[in-house]
Amino acid sequence: MLNMKSGKRAAIIGGIITSAIITVFAVSMNANIFDQSKTQQNSVQNISNTTSKLKVAASFFPLYEFAKNVGGDKAEVYSFLPIGNEPHSWEPSIQQIEELKGTQLFIYNGAGMEAYISKFMSSGEFPNMTFAKATEGITLLKADSAEDDKEILAQGGMDPHVWNDPVLAEQEITNIKNAMKKVDPTNAQYYESNANAYIAKLVVLDNSIKSGLSNCKKNTFVSFHNAFNYFSSRYGVHDVWITGIAPEVDVPPQDIQKVIQIAKDKDVKVIFSEDLVDPRLANTLANEVGAQVLVLSPLEGINQTEQQEGITYLDKWNQNLHNLRTALECQ
Repeated sequence: MLNMKSGKRAAIIGGIITSAIITVFAVSMNANIFDQSKTQQNSVQNISNTTSKLKVAASFFPLYEFAKNVGGDKAEVYSFLPIGNEPHSWEPSIQQIEELKGTQLFIYNGAGMEAYISKFMSSGEFPNMTFAKATEGITLLKADSAEDDKEILAQGGMDPHVWNDPVLAEQEITNIKNAMKKVDPTNAQYYESNANAYIAKLVVLDNSIKSGLSNCKKNTFVSFHNAFNYFSSRYGVHDVWITGIAPEVDVPPQDIQKVIQIAKDKDVKVIFSEDLVDPRLANTLANEVGAQVLVLSPLEGINQTEQQEGITYLDKWNQNLHNLRTALECQ
C-alpha cells in the first residue's frame, strides 16, 4: 500500500511538472511567434516606407539634378548614366537595364541624346514604367554638324543640348513636374511647389548670366564640342567649336585648321576643354594660338570628386560663367 501510494504520488507530481513544462514551453513559443510576427511586421513596414517614394531614373546629370529637386523627399531619384561617363552614344549594360526593374518613371532628354531609348520603349520589358521626354514642347535647333552622331542624325539631326539655356531648362523642369504629378498624383502639390522653387533659382541664374556677359570686350569663344547653340542664341555670343555635336569623334585636320584661323582672327585667348574628355586636343590648339586652356562644362556629367563634393547644376553653371567672363574679357 505504501508503495502504491508513493507511486501515485510520484505520478501526480510528475504530471504536474510535465504540465508546467508544457505550459512554459507554450508561452515561450507564443512569445517567440509574437516577436517573429512583430519583426516581420516591422520589416514589411520598412519595405513599405522605402518603396512608398516614387522611384525615378534620369538619363544623365542635368535631368537627374532637375528631377531630384522636383521630387524632393517624395521621390527616390538616381542617374541611369554612371558617374564620370560621357552620355553621347553611351549604351547601358544588361545589369544596368535589369536594375531599372521597379522604376516607375524614366526621364530622358530626347532629340537623339539617348541612343537606347527607342529600344527601351518598344521592348515591352517595362510595362509599368512611364517614359517622360524632358524636351517635350521645346522648339529644337537644327544641329550644325550632325554627321558625327548617327543617333542624332537618325532622329532628324536636332541639337539636344537644351539644358544649357536656363530659360529652356525651366520648361524641362515643368515637363518633369507634370510627369511626376501624373505618376504620383497624391503628391502633386508637393512637386508643384518644388518645381516653382527651382525655377526661381534658374531665373536668378539667367539674370546672373545676362548681367555677367553684358559688358565684354569680345563676343566669340571656342568650346570643345557643339553644346552651346541654345546658350549662345539666348545671350548674344558666338560659339566656335572644335568637334561637332558629340565630343569624342575624330576631327579632320582641315576643321582644326579652321578653328585655329578663327581663333587667331578673333584674338581668342582662351580655348575651352571639358570635364569628361581628354584635354590634349584643346591643349594643342591653345599652344598653336597662344591661348590658355580653361574648362567650359557642357553639363553632361560630373566626375567622382564633384559627386562627393555635392556639386550641382547651378554650381557648374556659375563656374562656367566665371570662365566665360575670363574668355570674353568681361568687366
